[in-house]
Amino acid sequence: MTVYRTLASLSVASTVLFALAPQALADVNADAVFDGLKRQMALQGAQLAAESVELRGGDDIVLSGVSVNAPSGEQAFKIDMILLEDVAEADNGAYVIGRIAAPAFTSENDGYTLAFEGATVEGYYVAGPEETDPIAKAGVYRGVTIGGIAVAKGSAPIFTLDGMTATMSEYKPGGTMEYDVDVKDFTVDFNQIDDPKTRAAMTELGYGTLTGRVTGEGMWNTSTGEASMVQSIVIDEAATLNMDVAVGGYTPELVAALQEMNAQMKDQSDEAVGLAMLGLMQQLQIGNISIELVDDSVTGRALDFVAKQQGTNRANIIAQAKGTLPFALAQLKNPEFAAKVSAAVGAFLDNPGTLKIAASPANPVPVAQIMAAAMTAPQSVIDVLGVTVSANE
Repeated sequence: MTVYRTLASLSVASTVLFALAPQALADVNADAVFDGLKRQMALQGAQLAAESVELRGGDDIVLSGVSVNAPSGEQAFKIDMILLEDVAEADNGAYVIGRIAAPAFTSENDGYTLAFEGATVEGYYVAGPEETDPIAKAGVYRGVTIGGIAVAKGSAPIFTLDGMTATMSEYKPGGTMEYDVDVKDFTVDFNQIDDPKTRAAMTELGYGTLTGRVTGEGMWNTSTGEASMVQSIVIDEAATLNMDVAVGGYTPELVAALQEMNAQMKDQSDEAVGLAMLGLMQQLQIGNISIELVDDSVTGRALDFVAKQQGTNRANIIAQAKGTLPFALAQLKNPEFAAKVSAAVGAFLDNPGTLKIAASPANPVPVAQIMAAAMTAPQSVIDVLGVTVSANE
């Protein structure tokens, strides 16, 4: 699917940074800078275009009528103007853009209003045409700040976001980079959505309005290919979802292969791209994965909602779940694991606290091995990955 094309390259550009000292004092070549940006977007399977590219003051560039098109030719978005500030030439035809600024704007369509407070990218590296480092080629930067976003139906806000930031450490070939992401407070007002069933259900659950935020941090060792991420999604008065992922095999060579795949398959179907992506992902190894739900009333509300729909009470719904779960888990053909899952889920339903599923193999497991096991003996994947389920720990 199209998302595979984008994620394949955007995952590189969004997790690393490149630090180079600008050296040129003469006016920069605005067309060369824009050509570099187009090359980087092409690596991500997208086409960048602008109605005009104008140099101002020797080191600032104004891009007007900027559009980004997906491989299918469909326009992803268009923005009136983007300002590239403090642009300086670096080695080998590369450029460092001190600051990329997208201005605030408001647009209206079919009764809905989108208000965007603008965004900036700091320290963006534009690789030269002969660059061979696949990480540098992708486009790396020091930090991103996105301003507030609001979507309203008429005068009533449906979604608001206070903004987000991402910061990244310096990129040195073969080194380790660290990053963090902070998605600030967001609000979703389900009372304003058009679907009456969803609106009624969320109101019944007591979630006519939801608020929350997201934080995350991670690292990538470009020498060993080891990468890890810790992320927390908080929904106030509902639950927190904590995720911890560590993988191996995410090497510059894999990044280069993903870029080459995008270039070769830009005119192929989404299905073909997905299969190619799946093939490349077999080079990864799973170190550990854990997903933990920390309840803050959502479980009880959901149980009461289902009970009301069925004309019964929470205790009966829990009893039904405990009774049917073992039969569903029997298909896994792993009685010991099924018993542990049933006990953990039952304990969580009786006293909602935390529910955690984790894959913690003794040694990193290649994705290729997992896929082979899934095709030949699906029940063995649980033991291959060392999957456990626990509650209220």
